Amino acid sequence: MLSAWRQGVVLALAALVGGCALAAKPAPATYDLTAPTRFPANIGSTAVQFAVTEPTVVGALDSERIVVRPAPTQITYLGKAQWSDRAPKLVQARLIDAFQNTDRVRSVGVPGSAVVSDVGLVTDLRDFHVDAETNTAIVAINVRIVGDQSGRVVASKTFEARQPVADGSVESMVAAMNGAFETVATEIVVWTLAKI
Repeated sequence: MLSAWRQGVVLALAALVGGCALAAKPAPATYDLTAPTRFPANIGSTAVQFAVTEPTVVGALDSERIVVRPAPTQITYLGKAQWSDRAPKLVQARLIDAFQNTDRVRSVGVPGSAVVSDVGLVTDLRDFHVDAETNTAIVAINVRIVGDQSGRVVASKTFEARQPVADGSVESMVAAMNGAFETVATEIVVWTLAKI
């Protein structure tokens, strides 16, 4: 028997499929991620100029749609809801915001911008979904610090956070995803500033 939470997710997904038969569908609700603004008092600083790449990602995550996994090998999307941009682009933008929010970096931006970077922060979005079996939002990002001139990997680490989802509502799922992302982004910022 499905739990009440999983039943809510299944009904939300079914509503999306059933709604396709209607002529005029309302626009999906659009959600954003927030970058962390609070960091440990002993966070480092750097004069190194660096760029954050758009994360590489598997096809299912390369979308504005919010991924929900009812089972480990099954991928669905949350009905009537979407991110404000493709997940990789949104993660890249909010990671840059997070570094800027520290006031401890000289320059951070996207590759190819007007500022010449000394190192690149190469990212890989490993997980970015809601697990319907465990009622958990999961975010995992691998980060590699790479010298722009040498191409040598200076350091590499995978960061992961899991945030419980309060209930089966879209708002709770998005809030949990955002909470997990903020945790991962904070850890990435602290680690990076200790390495460069």
